[in-house]
Amino acid sequence: MKLSTKVNILSTFLTSIILIGSFTGIYFLYKELAYTTEAEQLQERSFELATAISSLATTQDIDTVFRAYIPTDGAIFVKDTAGKNLIRLQTTSKNIEFAPHEEEHYSIQTIDDIPHIALATPMIWPDQQVVETILIQPLPTIPENLSRLKLIFVLMTLIALLPIFFAGQLLIRYIVKPVQQMTDTMEHNIRNSSFEQINAKKRSKDELANMANTYNELMAQIEQQHERQQQFVGNASHELKTPLTVIESYAKLLNRRGTENKEITKEALTAIIGEAENMKAMIEQMLALAKTSEMTIVTNTKISLQPFLQAIAHNFHQAYYREVHVECPEIELVSDEAKLKQLLFIFLDNARKYSEQEISITVQRLPKNNVEIQIIDQGVGIPRADIPHLFQRFYRVDKDRNRKTGGVGIGLSIAHEIAKQLLASIHVKSDVGQGTTISIKIPLNGGQKNEYKA
Repeated sequence: MKLSTKVNILSTFLTSIILIGSFTGIYFLYKELAYTTEAEQLQERSFELATAISSLATTQDIDTVFRAYIPTDGAIFVKDTAGKNLIRLQTTSKNIEFAPHEEEHYSIQTIDDIPHIALATPMIWPDQQVVETILIQPLPTIPENLSRLKLIFVLMTLIALLPIFFAGQLLIRYIVKPVQQMTDTMEHNIRNSSFEQINAKKRSKDELANMANTYNELMAQIEQQHERQQQFVGNASHELKTPLTVIESYAKLLNRRGTENKEITKEALTAIIGEAENMKAMIEQMLALAKTSEMTIVTNTKISLQPFLQAIAHNFHQAYYREVHVECPEIELVSDEAKLKQLLFIFLDNARKYSEQEISITVQRLPKNNVEIQIIDQGVGIPRADIPHLFQRFYRVDKDRNRKTGGVGIGLSIAHEIAKQLLASIHVKSDVGQGTTISIKIPLNGGQKNEYKA
């Protein structure tokens, strides 16, 4: 059963239950009020009769008084304290004698399909004894009115079901339409391997609009991730193709020539080993890039920047025997220490590869609670046309030069991802033959915005 059918049936059923319950309550309330109103009117008649009886000195004309107050087609019975009938008057041939219970103010009894009301009132008889006067009155109009009211309620319920049904249809279309549209879009995307979005009302703020917007955001993210994956796979295939071709060529050369020529053998083995090492480095960096993209949890701690940078410079010197000069004032920074260290190592490693002179790290405090860390080298520099593309995966300024230094164009992509997680911005300033300056602007206490520019 479709959701629209379920919702329509359920809404119609619940509305019918509410209508029937409401009308039933109104019916019984009207019935109770009708009987109560008749009882009050009969009580007034009894009070008037009691006033008239109390003014009599004898019982000579008492029947005349009672006949003046007897209800139409009703009866009056007067009994003394012993239960003996003093007066018995009725204007109908039917036997309608009955009395309310002691704990009841009035009593209702159906006689020949007509409800009769009986009400007992104590009175002072002319001889000063207390008697009980029972007035009985038929209520033929109440059943008729109740039957009409019941018929009206039934007709109203049946008539109301039609607009309720159509209103439910309109409501279902409003609710189910976005869901159906989303389902159709998803089925279309599955069939065509696409990432189509649905038209969402931008001004609307209800749950359906939020659901549509959330779906569109999800599709946009999936499409973006898919494009990144395709680009990554394509770039990786392209980059791996060159070393594999070299390895295959030298392997075939060895297969044809064997090991007869030691120089050729040495050349082939050297090339194969070199390309294998390049492939290993490339794969390790690709895995590191994938891991960096997935690891978005940032653990911020307070970092004393001067000893932190001095330790990095010392470790770098121990690893590569390169001097790194640090110029940093006393500054405390709140950031992820491990990620910041990895970010700086990437730029220091690039500076080491493309310059033979001393590398410098300078730090200065900026307005708006920011700090700028600069890594400066005096190396070969970068052409200005290449600077905007530095953070693209597998992008290399000079492929021959990068292959000699072991670069595969992934390191700066990893730096880009780390900087994004640290809410830092990176600025590159360089000219060919004049060295390169990497400026990392990072908030002292977390920050709110990232920028990547060159």
